[in-house]
Order: sequence, then C-alpha cells, then structure tokens
Amino acid sequence: MKKISRVALGCLLLCLLLAACTKEDPKKETEVVPGESWAYNHEPDKEILRLQEDGKAVFKGQEYSYSKDDQFITMTDDKGQSLKLRYKMTKEGMYLYEQTTYHFDGLGEPNGIIGVWVGGPQDRMSYEFTDKGTFNEDGYFPGHYLVDEAAGTIKLMYNDHFEDTYIYYVLNDKELFVEYPWPMVITGTEVK
Repeated sequence: MKKISRVALGCLLLCLLLAACTKEDPKKETEVVPGESWAYNHEPDKEILRLQEDGKAVFKGQEYSYSKDDQFITMTDDKGQSLKLRYKMTKEGMYLYEQTTYHFDGLGEPNGIIGVWVGGPQDRMSYEFTDKGTFNEDGYFPGHYLVDEAAGTIKLMYNDHFEDTYIYYVLNDKELFVEYPWPMVITGTEVK
C-alpha cells in the first residue's frame, strides 16, 4: 500500500511540475494595442512599421514613441534620437519615404547632382546622373530624370521595371540625401 501511495504521490508531483513548466509567464504576455501595421508590398506578411494608438511605434524592430501629421511620422527613441519619415496615403496603402545618404564617388567637386553617388549598406546602392538628363540606379535601372530644385524633388522616369517615381533630395557638398518612396500595404494584405 505504501508503494502504491508513493507512486501516486510521485505521479501527482510530476503532473504538477509539468503543469507549472507549461504555464506561460504572465509578465511575457503582451496586450495587443490597436493601431496600424504596415509591410512592404513585396513582403506583405512581414511587419515593418506599427503605429499604436497609445503613441508607441515599432519600426524595423526598434521601439519609439511617435507623432504623426499629414506629411510626416516623427519617431523618437528612448535616447531622444528622432527619425522623421515622410509618407503619403494612397488607395492601395501608403508610400513611406526612407532616407539614404549617398556620397560623391569621383574626383573634384560635384556639379549639382551630376556624377556618381554611392550609399546604403556597404555602398551597395548608387545613382549616376548625367548632364544629358539620363540616370542609372544601382547599375541596373536606367532612365531619364528631371530636377525641381524649388520642390526638392527628382522625377525618375525609368525605361523599364518601374513607374515614374518622385524622390525628395537634399544636396550638401559631397553628400546627397535621398528620400525614396516604398509602397506599403496593411500587414497581411495580398498585393494585387
């Protein structure tokens, strides 16, 4: 009889131990706060930007507080560093303008935007603008361009691949800051 009660007690303790191990830590549970969840249109299931109703945001895995007006989403991290992203709403979703810094890749001084500019991670991205009004993006995407200095925009008219695109730019000595529009969709939305 003692042997059976020890086995039963052992089974009971084992069940309690398993139940305690499988119960989730309530501290790890996070309440889902309503808001907007955005993904690049070419990866609609991968959230890139979340704007919560409580004023918190997550952009590419980094947490921020944010404010939003008709043109910009301004995000501030816990160290007080701000990131200001231009955006434009469309029928299909949103264009989010992400900034990339390019540097002049040539001898002498640049003549406006004319010349070769490289930037992005390990200088893998590039623009080459010619004085004949043609450009080549990343060495693969050629076309023609028009500059509107007053508006701070460059209209890229691709030969193939993409629709005409307006990018915002600021030229500062040998640096070219480009805000390129990335088409965004609500996360999980299938691209048509």
